[in-house]
Amino acid sequence: MDFSQEELVETIDRLIAGLIERAGVTAGPVNALALAEHHLGIPVQFVEPAEEDESGRRRPRSRPAGNGITLTTDMSDEQQQRAAAGGIALLLMPEIFRKLSVPLGSESKQFQTHVRGLVVPRVLIPSRLLRAALRDCKYDVPALKQVFSTASMEMVAARLLDLDAPCVIAVVDDGVVASRRGNRAPAPRKLEAAEQECVDRVTELDLPHRARVGEWTAWGWPVPDRPFRRILLRAVPDDV
Repeated sequence: MDFSQEELVETIDRLIAGLIERAGVTAGPVNALALAEHHLGIPVQFVEPAEEDESGRRRPRSRPAGNGITLTTDMSDEQQQRAAAGGIALLLMPEIFRKLSVPLGSESKQFQTHVRGLVVPRVLIPSRLLRAALRDCKYDVPALKQVFSTASMEMVAARLLDLDAPCVIAVVDDGVVASRRGNRAPAPRKLEAAEQECVDRVTELDLPHRARVGEWTAWGWPVPDRPFRRILLRAVPDDV
C-alpha cells in the first residue's frame, strides 16, 4: 500500500467529519442508527435472536437479504450503536479506498477488518468532537462517556490512544490484565505500581481512584453493568 497509517487515519477522519457536519451533529452523543437510516439511507431492521439448541449454543440463522443493518431485539443500546457504526463503515469503505487509490476488490480481508476497526469508533466518537469534549472533560473516561453515551466506556478509553498525549490504557477483568496498550511505545502486560494501586482501591471501594507512584500517574475507573468486575486504567509517565 502506497500510504501510511497516518494518511489512512486522516482520510477516515475527514470523511467522518464531513458526514457528521452534514447531519448537523455538533457535539456528542452520535446516534449511529439515525445517521445510518436517515442520513445515509441504510435500511435498518430488527429480528428475533437466534434460538439456542440443546447445548445452549445459538443455531445458525440465515442472514436477511440486502446490505442493510440487521439488529437483534436482545442487543443492548451500545451493541445496536456499534452494529450501526459497522454498517456505516461498510458504506464508507469504497470511498476510503478510492481516496487512497486502492483498487476495489484488491484489498485483503485483513485490511478491510483493519479499516473497519478504525471507522467504527470514529463514527461514535469523532476525532473533532472528542478534542472539543476534552476541554471540559479532560481525560476523565466516565465524563467522556456521558458525552459520547452511544459508545461503550471501553471504546471511549481506547480512543484516548489516538490522541497526541502519551498514555497507556489497560483493561483489568477480575484482577487479570486483559489488555494493556500504549500510544507511544509497546506496553508490557505487567501493570506499573500506580496502576496496581488503582486496581486495588477500585476493587475495594468500587469508586474511581488516582495514584502517583514512582514515575507514573494512573487513574482507574470501574465499568458498570458488566457480568464481571472490569476496571479501566489510564496511566501517564511523569516525564512527559
